[in-house]
Amino acid sequence: MNAAHESIIAKFGSRLSMNFRPGTREIFLSPAGRFLDKPAPVNFGVLYNGVKYGLGFFDNNRVWTFGNDQTEFQFIEQHEEFDRVRFRCRDFRIGVDCIFEFIAPFYPQDKLLCTLPVLFVKATVNRLIDRAVRADDKKQISVYCDLMGSDFYEVDGGLYQSDRYYLYDDYIHYQDTEGLRVFLDKNSFVKKGICGELYISCLNSSTVNGKTILSEGMISQTLELETCFAVSGYVGGDILQAGGRAYQFYYTEKFKNIFEVADYAKENYRQIIEKSKSFNIHLEQSSLSDDYLSFLGFSFRSYAGNTWWAIDEGQKKEWFSVWEGNCLFHSTVDVEYNLGVFYLMLWPQLLEMQLENWNAYKKKGYISHDIGAVLNAEESAYPHDMEIEENCNFILLLYALCKTRGRKDIAAKYYKTAKELTEFNKSCDLTGNGLANTGVANTIDDSSDDVQFAEEQIYLGIKEYAAYYAMRQMSRDAADLETEILCEEECSKIKNTIEKNGWLDDHYRVNLISSNGKINPASIYKSMGSISTEHGSSAYSTYTANGFLYLFLGGEDVDWNLKRLKKDIVNAEKACDTSFGSTHSSVDKSHIWISQNIFRDLCAGYLGVDMSDNIQKYWAFEKYENQGGRGGCFIDTYGWNKLNYYPRGLASIGYLYSMAGLCIDEINKTIWLKPCKAPISIPLFHFADWLHNKVPVIHFYIENGEIGHMIENSELLSSYKIIV
Repeated sequence: MNAAHESIIAKFGSRLSMNFRPGTREIFLSPAGRFLDKPAPVNFGVLYNGVKYGLGFFDNNRVWTFGNDQTEFQFIEQHEEFDRVRFRCRDFRIGVDCIFEFIAPFYPQDKLLCTLPVLFVKATVNRLIDRAVRADDKKQISVYCDLMGSDFYEVDGGLYQSDRYYLYDDYIHYQDTEGLRVFLDKNSFVKKGICGELYISCLNSSTVNGKTILSEGMISQTLELETCFAVSGYVGGDILQAGGRAYQFYYTEKFKNIFEVADYAKENYRQIIEKSKSFNIHLEQSSLSDDYLSFLGFSFRSYAGNTWWAIDEGQKKEWFSVWEGNCLFHSTVDVEYNLGVFYLMLWPQLLEMQLENWNAYKKKGYISHDIGAVLNAEESAYPHDMEIEENCNFILLLYALCKTRGRKDIAAKYYKTAKELTEFNKSCDLTGNGLANTGVANTIDDSSDDVQFAEEQIYLGIKEYAAYYAMRQMSRDAADLETEILCEEECSKIKNTIEKNGWLDDHYRVNLISSNGKINPASIYKSMGSISTEHGSSAYSTYTANGFLYLFLGGEDVDWNLKRLKKDIVNAEKACDTSFGSTHSSVDKSHIWISQNIFRDLCAGYLGVDMSDNIQKYWAFEKYENQGGRGGCFIDTYGWNKLNYYPRGLASIGYLYSMAGLCIDEINKTIWLKPCKAPISIPLFHFADWLHNKVPVIHFYIENGEIGHMIENSELLSSYKIIV
């Protein structure tokens, strides 16, 4: 049985969310989304013989009193899907078996469906099958939505509330720091809060009794009762200040008030839910495990709860950004680097929108860590820069969009910026060996100085190599011979330095210049002392190969010793392994970053090493934390650092690229496929026809000792040369 754990459903870009917290028996609900929400006295269940049998999210004694007419279902199971959380509830006392599906519809590249600020609660109630129950034995039963103890009131057959939502939550990562308090003091939106509306209605025949909505019907072994509630949200005012403009949610362009939203939902809910479910069905064509699908859905909905899709009412300029979970930074570049596999696979326009923002907010020579925080996206808010890290991330994402989606126009648009970043990276090498000595702070910001701040890091060195390699390809398209030569020279330097000085028989070092116990002023360990040791520099690292992924995806040769790289990945995993994944290094065991483990697994897949079963460890960790641990939906870190409600777990969608060994050259219409195991089936979402809901699916099998394949909907690949 799948025990209840904290989870969330949230509308993509529109932020309307419902956060289930069974550990504290609460549902957090808000039209403004996670961190601008609060507990809501809402519950769902069935009414039979005057007694309500509910999901039991609330402690009746603490929140409100029902008297003796309220109880919980005897058995409740929880299941995670991409667009929904599903609770199966059974109660032998009254002989019912019911499913409550909490749905936040999603379908790739359907902006209206995705941003529609409506959550659906679909209830299906059946008679429990029992030998003592006759087939014609019928029960009169009602499905209910209860809002007792709230200030909702009836409007047009539904229950309505207007409220103000403020930013406050114990989970906010930097809430006790002076820097965040100063930042928030500048932000008028945060001070005044956000005024939003909620409207809950039943989309089938129903009645309202006080603050309870009831939908009545009969059930038997041959009859089921199905009903659906809509939880509509609306914020009509300004929600974000960015680039000197005030933005409203994108949906305000089509819907002028919450009742227009609710009417649209009622008229179209069957098609909306069916279309969203169809994407789940495509995902289920993968032969990856149920644990993988659960982890992916759980992670996607944590990500969706961080997305902002807005529009400037005056100039009609659209905005898309992603909060960095409980850190609240907008579009953190190193986080979006890991999420790039999602954009490239399902919605490349969203990556294009973020490239535009990063370019607009860049500093002289380098890309900022983020483009703002909370409700103010005017400037980078992170305490320090990560110059080399973010420059490489920008270049590699630009390359990937160009190579795998054929967007040479985007590469040309930002080529001047990419060239500036490349020249800055070169200037950070003070010794001439190709590796950076300055600007070396990286994304692993809860690690030892050897891992995060050391000069001449191998992790950053390989990512620099990958960025130079990608830039060399783009410079050829730009007919920029000078930059092409520069990139070739830097690639040669980095490769020679790392292979000569960084390889230690069975793995690559963490860095070439040890921190020697020094504490960087920006280190989180500055108040407690260094956790580095004399062996930290030569340790095994989990992150060595992570800079190569987008070159692998683009089908590049990469011109590296891949046997060594494969050996490094395998041996480092052994040296850093725990029950939930690999630590930063074999010496720095302070934390595990699930997302970076995933990225390591993706690189391994392209090298023919199947690490996809690691998803069982990662899913076990998420359930452990959300059943009885700290909570926070997708949590990226095992250790004292609390990165929760975090978007980065969606990097796991990249297993669908990696396990197929899928490499894409969209410019030359060539696809390579090299699966790291067989048999296996993978939906190739990159080539989907979303307008007609068709997705090619490749099935690899073993026949006569060799790997064969067949492709469903192969006509979608008819314009490509396919090499398996």
